[in-house]
Amino acid sequence: MWSMSVMPSLRQVRRQRLLTMRELAALAGVASSTIYSIEAGRTKPLFRVIRQLAAALEVEPGMVDEFRRAMEAAEDREPPSGRRRGIDG
Repeated sequence: MWSMSVMPSLRQVRRQRLLTMRELAALAGVASSTIYSIEAGRTKPLFRVIRQLAAALEVEPGMVDEFRRAMEAAEDREPPSGRRRGIDG
């Protein structure tokens, strides 16, 4: 299993489960190009994609390095009031 101090990458988890990009994409319901882009560091996944990939890999979303970094970046962009932009209260 993985240590919390050294989080595995999506590629490491996928390979540990003996899945190709195409197989993981089919299990998660995303394009294989999405898997490639995330693993290559070209894109940060959306929450929906994180949930789909985590479910397909049977891991918690915060346990994969790219997922954790994408979630942290999204938290940094959250409006200070905690409300969603464009919604009046």
